[in-house]
Amino acid sequence: MKLKALIVGILWCCLLQFAKAQTGFSYAGGANFMGYAKAGTALSGTEAIYLNQAGITGVKNMAFDLSAERRYNLEELTQISLAAIKSFKIGTFGIMASSFGFNAYNEQKIGLAYGRKLAKNITLGGQFDMLRYNIDQVGSSNVFSFEVGILTQISEQLTLGAHVFSPIHVKVNEVDKISTRFRLGLKYMPSKKVFLLADTDKTLEKAMEFKIGVGYAPIQVLSLMAGFNTLHSTWHFGAMLNFDDTYKIKTAIGSSHILGNSPAISLQYEN
Repeated sequence: MKLKALIVGILWCCLLQFAKAQTGFSYAGGANFMGYAKAGTALSGTEAIYLNQAGITGVKNMAFDLSAERRYNLEELTQISLAAIKSFKIGTFGIMASSFGFNAYNEQKIGLAYGRKLAKNITLGGQFDMLRYNIDQVGSSNVFSFEVGILTQISEQLTLGAHVFSPIHVKVNEVDKISTRFRLGLKYMPSKKVFLLADTDKTLEKAMEFKIGVGYAPIQVLSLMAGFNTLHSTWHFGAMLNFDDTYKIKTAIGSSHILGNSPAISLQYEN
């Protein structure tokens, strides 16, 4: 317990120092991306609402997602996210909500998303965000921003995705602001059973992250995931059970040799 309290204290100090200069927003989506080292800017489907809203056009009717992640296996650093998506003739709409943190530091996000095909091989999506930050001894703040993404089907095997979060200057208070985040990703599918992911992830004030992931489906009901983040030297693994393309259960874990393991789970339903 003493070791756990010490780790939480260290993480809290890091979060507080980070918040004084530059606030940001944590990843949502649980095991949907954890198994790929949180790559997936070029993915489409239900989980795309968390990373690149252009991909939600992959939902043909209606879908729901419930995800959770416990960062470094600490209850205080748990993130929960929920999403619902519905397709219409005029495009695909979605709503998502997520919460991360504990009493001393907490982030909440509510997003309204829209995606639409502009051409046969080009899809555009965006999301309007309401973000709430609560920092102990600093206070709470509600701000509004947006994000936008695009997917391009370069060939039958290759997809390119690009996404930017909060491209405009949004201040949380006199000192802190929301960090603009750029993502660029590729998905290469050499066969029906295997696909490869490669993402770059960059905020204006931090070093670029490079993430690689692979998905392999040995049988229709089972898929395996693996990934690596070069900046943080973290390994990621996961698995998905797929029941008639309607119900999906995903579990994954990210492993850091310094901070420990981060387990995650995602439950999906698509009608």
